[in-house]
Amino acid sequence: MRTPLNLVTPMSNAEVTSRLRIEPLQARHAPLLFEALADPRIYEYIPDAPHATVDSLIERYAFLEDGAPAGVDEVWLNWALQRLDTAAYIGTLQATVTPDSHASIGYVLTPPAWGEGFATEACRWLVDALRERFVLDEIRASVDVRNHRSLRILERLGFDRAGTDASELRGEATTDFHYRLARTDRTRARRRQ
Repeated sequence: MRTPLNLVTPMSNAEVTSRLRIEPLQARHAPLLFEALADPRIYEYIPDAPHATVDSLIERYAFLEDGAPAGVDEVWLNWALQRLDTAAYIGTLQATVTPDSHASIGYVLTPPAWGEGFATEACRWLVDALRERFVLDEIRASVDVRNHRSLRILERLGFDRAGTDASELRGEATTDFHYRLARTDRTRARRRQ
């Protein structure tokens, strides 16, 4: 029997991949990530904006630290990404799991980490972690059609393009591609064990 989503708690342990330490996001990460996430290039294709102060980022991360608020029938999961070789914090990962057995993912990395494979490594870990913890029919992501780096990451991970939607970004009409990664037979078999 699956645990109802409103009873699922955020993940509390750090994980390690070949080049990253992936830690559950906490308010303490704000000073460690503030400068890395201040680069305006990060926000070219996403609706977020850099936080003006460390205190505002601390407030945001404190809000996210405990997961979805009471009464919201979703699971919110957030992580900080740290390079193992330099100990630098380079970005965040997010996932929202909904009652209809779907998850949506997102990621933000600082430009010096772009093109190094960190986003692919982190997202591969995230997909595996979500599949281990939840029974999901699919994992979804939406990306501005101009964000070629993110499009390549999702395609490299096996996501399929599922359609487009008209969108708006800072008052400008845009288009988003929707991607999905369906549950595989291997995942179904693992769930039966």
